[in-house]
Amino acid sequence: MRPNGISGCVVVAGVVPHARRNRGSALSLALGCLALSAATAQQPNLHRLARRIVTTSVGIKPGEVVVITGGKHTVPLMEALAIEAQKAGGMVTIFLSSDSVVRSLNVDVPEQFLSQEPRFFAEWLKQVDVFITLPSASNIKALDAGVPATRLGKLNQAGQFLTPLLDDMKFREVDITYPTRERGASWGIEGATYVKMMWAAIGADYQRIAEQGNTLGNMLRGAKTVHVTSPSGTDVSFAVEGRQAFVDDGVMTAEKATGKKFLGRDVALPGGTVTIAPLETSATGRVVVPRMQCRFLTMKGVSFEFKEGKMEDLQAARGLSCLNELMAASSGPTNVIAAFSIGLNPAMQVHEEREAAYYGGGNVAGIVSLFIGDNQLLGGNNSTTGNFGFGFPIKDATVWIDGKKVVEHGKLSL
Repeated sequence: MRPNGISGCVVVAGVVPHARRNRGSALSLALGCLALSAATAQQPNLHRLARRIVTTSVGIKPGEVVVITGGKHTVPLMEALAIEAQKAGGMVTIFLSSDSVVRSLNVDVPEQFLSQEPRFFAEWLKQVDVFITLPSASNIKALDAGVPATRLGKLNQAGQFLTPLLDDMKFREVDITYPTRERGASWGIEGATYVKMMWAAIGADYQRIAEQGNTLGNMLRGAKTVHVTSPSGTDVSFAVEGRQAFVDDGVMTAEKATGKKFLGRDVALPGGTVTIAPLETSATGRVVVPRMQCRFLTMKGVSFEFKEGKMEDLQAARGLSCLNELMAASSGPTNVIAAFSIGLNPAMQVHEEREAAYYGGGNVAGIVSLFIGDNQLLGGNNSTTGNFGFGFPIKDATVWIDGKKVVEHGKLSL
């Protein structure tokens, strides 16, 4: 969820990788139950997938209030989810958006209305038990193309009230990335390649992902320091002592479903990350990212220093203005380290062909991401206007947790 208005529904922004961003129980997931055969990986049976999500990924029980959100292009899966949720005894409501509605919000709505806070939505959420999200738009690159960062900042500010309320709510959430050719093209990936990869990632070996995620999560929860290097020149260390690690392994256990932190009750399909908020003043060292994206524009030659947790001397060979404009549209500790994550999903792939700079939202197995900005949902101390957050993917990284190597040249070494 991202309460920034960008999706056309209320959703929560910040540095939480899913997917999501965009992106189980009964509450124990039958591990591996979402696996799809090779023959159906590209075009799965949506009713079968919906049944598995409803019965095992969120474990809907009779009498529970279920909300499903998405866009026109996701209607087939939304319908299948609603049908299966009703059959399980859930009371279902569907919220529908579209590319044109979201684009109009970003472009056409008078500026004085952008800051209206949808506080009614928080009252609705208090009644919800299960929240299932799908993308509200298919051609995501076109949603805010040409829109000034200041307008996007105002939309984000309108939804920031929701962030501190989420931990005290009861609902559990699954965020499903519904792959389309247009969505792949937004990232600069050939459409069929993207669709095939994403369905395969939704059907990945979640038992193995859970095992690796829990191992890393337990190590981080008891750790003092993390050290990250890369062949491109990244060499940074930071402290994590006393911070909670969050594992998104596509699995919603009974324990997760009743967790006190919202982020622990939120899983993604495809899933596969372990994330923690470093101590905000602890990061020291250099970060170098040869290629990354900002608003679907490829940045190149990005580098900066962390000094006492603050980003300094930010440079880029191309695309620097995009990031500077986003940061300027917010306020607060926008340049302070916020989060660190390791990807776990073996079916996700890095794509750098032509001008692409796609790193799976941090889900690619072995990919490392460092974030700046808001980290409230992770239990951190950074609170930025509009929940601003921005991530830097570190490819081919090597990671040590308290001196133990857990990633070597971009490969998990557990």
